[in-house]
Amino acid sequence: MYVVTNTIRVPTEHAAHIERGFGGSAERMKQVTGCLGFMFLKEEAASDVLVYVALTQWEDEAAFTAWLSSDAFRNAHSDQGDSGASGEIHRYRVIA
Repeated sequence: MYVVTNTIRVPTEHAAHIERGFGGSAERMKQVTGCLGFMFLKEEAASDVLVYVALTQWEDEAAFTAWLSSDAFRNAHSDQGDSGASGEIHRYRVIA
């Protein structure tokens, strides 16, 4: 199994935009070949910058890489707008 996280830092005034954008992702990701799961997490700490994590689980790295070059990926990321968000991607191979 392969896990990818995208840690997204967003100014509080853009929280609704980010949450709306990721709101239907779990259902959409069920249709992606090789995707085993999706979660969108929100850190509970309150500050001027909110921290979210989009976590995806994949059959393997090849399934994730295939999604990156797919129309589904392009469509999912087509309406990012100017949210002031910054993201940091981490990739993990599950070993146990």
